[in-house]
Amino acid sequence: MNEQDRKPGLAKGDATFALAMIAVALFTMWGLRNQPKAPYDPVGAAAVPFWTAACVLALAIFLLARVLLRHSTRGTAQALFTANEAVDDTYSVVPSFSAWAVGLSVIYVAAMPFAGFMIASIVYMLALGWVLSVRTPRALLILAIVAVALGAGIDFGFRAMLIDLP
Repeated sequence: MNEQDRKPGLAKGDATFALAMIAVALFTMWGLRNQPKAPYDPVGAAAVPFWTAACVLALAIFLLARVLLRHSTRGTAQALFTANEAVDDTYSVVPSFSAWAVGLSVIYVAAMPFAGFMIASIVYMLALGWVLSVRTPRALLILAIVAVALGAGIDFGFRAMLIDLP
């Protein structure tokens, strides 16, 4: 009996994740078909989102194929996103980080029209850094400095290029 037969829930989690990502990628590609073409832009505004969705689609299909073929995705662990087993003891696997990253990203995008790009970006980087960091005083100080510098720097850069931000 292989490891996957003993842990069917883990493979189902990866299969569900793969199917969800396939749906998101296809929905994004379908939505981009109505993106107006810019008269003086040969690439167009839809190019980056389209190719990002294409990469997500390819990776999701690869993950789904590995699950269906019962191939391990990481060492002896049978699931990539829903397992807690690490290949060795040098790191720990925390699947909830994926959920935090997605959830905070959705909140970030929703908050941007109300708080503005710079404030929303700084708060997003602080929140995501808080979730992912070790939370020592030194790490949190560095996180705060980097979040403010990046948020303000990116905002300044966009405004210098005359790009309107919320």
